Amino acid sequence: MPDLLPLRIHFEDPKIAPLDLDASDADDARQLAATRRGVPAGAIPKVKIIKDESRR
Repeated sequence: MPDLLPLRIHFEDPKIAPLDLDASDADDARQLAATRRGVPAGAIPKVKIIKDESRR
């Protein structure tokens, strides 16, 4: 199993709060977040690696 990265997902709709999750890459994170929030993957313009070491 590949190492998981701590990622923060930002949505187009400002009413949807960003979501933190662990995934193997940005595409995987985008799909997981879209499923969890019930939005299309295209509604996620930004996926960032969380640099905060306390998050890990």
